[in-house]
Amino acid sequence: MKNLFEKENHNGLIAAAIIGGLAAAAVAYFYLTDDGEERFAELKHKLKDLAKDLASGIISDKTGIAKNTVKSAADHIVK
Repeated sequence: MKNLFEKENHNGLIAAAIIGGLAAAAVAYFYLTDDGEERFAELKHKLKDLAKDLASGIISDKTGIAKNTVKSAADHIVK
């Protein structure tokens, strides 16, 4: 039988609620303000560049092709 006087730990639930609230605030900022739209576009562009750089580094390591060559090919593909 469960001990009714034993205190339960709810730290994970509280942390999840705080993180969810912060994520919701960030999404609202990005979609509901003009400045947020600009920042979202910048963030999207930076993430795309980061993904291309990461992928070209991996492909370059595996194939031996120069990273700049792979990245320029990725630029043409992603457009």
